[in-house]
Amino acid sequence: MSTIEGPWYKQFWLWFILTPLFIVMGAGFFMLYLAIVTSDGVIIDNPYKDGKGYVERTAEDDFARSHQLGASLFWQQNNLKVKLTGQLAPMPESLELLIAFPTSKAFDVTVTLDHQGLGTYFGTLPEPVAGNRQLLLQPIDTEQGWRLHYNGMVPPLNSQIELNPKQE
Repeated sequence: MSTIEGPWYKQFWLWFILTPLFIVMGAGFFMLYLAIVTSDGVIIDNPYKDGKGYVERTAEDDFARSHQLGASLFWQQNNLKVKLTGQLAPMPESLELLIAFPTSKAFDVTVTLDHQGLGTYFGTLPEPVAGNRQLLLQPIDTEQGWRLHYNGMVPPLNSQIELNPKQE
């Protein structure tokens, strides 16, 4: 025969069993709060809503493939040099290079590259960039809509990256 000493809320086994349940419930409400308050990841492609689904616009990539566009990005310290190749006339006066962080738009960096002649463009990074990034190169203020992509790690300094149209 066992004897219970003291009121029920002072029993060790009651709190031993209920404490993990309270912790899990608290963590669940915290996760719900985070899901409601924070935004989803970044999509830098060009989707649009069609009914209940999303469709990716590919006109810019199709244009770049049909004109055989490509670019070589030379990365030296904070200076960027882009050599644009392909069947494009006239060359745009300036290009925009979006260095996108995969999960947060707050860490994205945009660089404006100015035309120096013969398809060569120069620009300067406003801040250092490291880690896994997506690069998106497109013209600024032109009627020709095209874009070139690169997915992967940002390379070490003094290296070269090839940007190409996204494959079908």
